[in-house]
This record gives sequence, structure tokens and C-alpha cells, in this order.
Amino acid sequence: MYQEHVVLNGQHWIDVTDPTDEDLQQLKTKFHLTNKFESYVRDSRERSRFEYNDQTKMAMLIWQVIVKDDQLNEYQVVPVSFILTEETLISVVPENTNIVNQTLHELFAQMGTKPLSILTVLLQLLWQLNDQYMDQIDEINTLREALTKFHNNPSNRQIKGLSSLSNQLVHLTTAIDNNAMAIQQIKINANDATDELVLTDKERNLIADVEIETKQSQQMTQDTADLVDRLSNTYNNLLNNTLNDTMRFLTIWSLILAVPPIISGFYGMNMHLPLAKGNFAWFGTIIMTAILIIIIVYLVKKRK
Repeated sequence: MYQEHVVLNGQHWIDVTDPTDEDLQQLKTKFHLTNKFESYVRDSRERSRFEYNDQTKMAMLIWQVIVKDDQLNEYQVVPVSFILTEETLISVVPENTNIVNQTLHELFAQMGTKPLSILTVLLQLLWQLNDQYMDQIDEINTLREALTKFHNNPSNRQIKGLSSLSNQLVHLTTAIDNNAMAIQQIKINANDATDELVLTDKERNLIADVEIETKQSQQMTQDTADLVDRLSNTYNNLLNNTLNDTMRFLTIWSLILAVPPIISGFYGMNMHLPLAKGNFAWFGTIIMTAILIIIIVYLVKKRK
């Protein structure tokens, strides 16, 4: 869906949600998008990046946004695209990242007619997205803490939950690392007055703030991933110990149950054996069996 809004002092915000081919063609025709920028917008798996085209005076930012899939009850990472010209901000977002458009609506409503640049608005959006990102990491930490509570051994449900968290954190860690790289690319493109992209002091300060927030998110995500990895190791150790105990139990019983057939097998042969005659020969085999079982149990416990 293609929508155009007049914001701030006559500047424009082009809101493209769940873009169709017609929407992208309209953007390309109206704003002369390069083929490279168009390919970035179309790629649903594009990594975070920032690029500036000096010929068209147009910049593109790909940013990874974390969203929750209510059906799967999992967090996913989705790339959203922002294209900037001198007086226009174009946001191209999938349908499941409406949080981006909602936040932009709120920002433009708060700013009213303040004399702010489009880039300033975008940087404030990134700052708020990072803030929400950390809130979602806190939710993941809450789920992780719940998985540490188990009786004796983790249940199958907890093991599946831990596996899901581990998979999610792999994607989240990669996403926030890419976002941090995108911020670095903005700084590189506007490092001094001779660079292609010229920024005001306020914009530079905002970039520094976003960079700090992004690094905090990066550290939080890495810490959470490390804790989940340690919990996974704990689960593995507990399950291995349980398996070892089970195998030990089965081995002992297999040894114990092997004794009666051996004794009865010997005394079932058609040949002369000690204590094979008499009314109490059967009791003799039982006593020998019991003695051998006691010796086996004693040796096993002594070795333990």
C-alpha cells in the first residue's frame, strides 16, 4: 500500500507497507531509484547496510527490526528499508512490522512543524526501535529464567523451549551486529565536511546516541545468548548423567539376571556335578545363585 504524507514544514513521508510490484514501480518512476536500491528493497533477507548515492543525492538504510510471531510465539528478524532524499523519507516495510509506521506517525505528530531534517526523524526512529529491541530482549530473558526452574531433569517441553530460544538468539545476534555495522557506515560516509554526506552537529550527536543504544543492545543480546548457551550445557550435562545412571542400572540388572541361567544351566547338564544329588540340591543352587548375586552387587558398589 502506497501512501504519501506531508510532514514537518512541507516535507514528505512516503509510507509503503507490504509493497506490490506496482508500488515499487511507482517509487522507481517518481524518485528515480537505481536498480541497486530497488534490489535491496525487494530482498526480504537483505542484511543491514547504509549506502549513499552522490549522483542522485539519495541514501538508503536497511535496518533489522525484531517482531514477535504470535502464532509461533517466537521472535523474528525482518529487514525494513528507508530511502532518504533532501525533503523526503520513504519507508518500505512488510505488513508484520507495523510498529515502524506507528512509531513514525507518533514522531511526526510530536514534532509538528519543527524545523527538523528528515534524517533527524529517521535517527530518532532508530533510537526508539533500539529501545523496543532491549524490551524484547528482556522478555527473552524472562523466558530463559523460566527454563532454569525444573525438578531433577528438564522436561521435553523445556528442552524444546530452550532450543527455540537458542535459534532465535542466533538470528537476533546477527541482526544487531549488522545494525551496528550500518551505523558505522553512516559515520564513515559523513566523517567530515569533505565527505559526500553532510550532517549537522545535531545529526552527528543523534548518530552517536543511536550508536550507543545499538552497542548496548548488541551487548545485551550477546550476554543473553551466552546465558542460553550455558543453560543448554547444563541441560546436556543433566541428561547425560541421567542416561549414564540408566545405563548403569540396566547393566547391573543384566549381570544379576545372568546368574540364575548360568547356575541352572550347569545343573541341567546330564553329567555328575557337586551337590547335584540329594533332596536339598535345588536349595543348593539357590544359595549359590544368591551368593554370586551378592558378590556382584558388592563389587559394583565398591567400584562406585
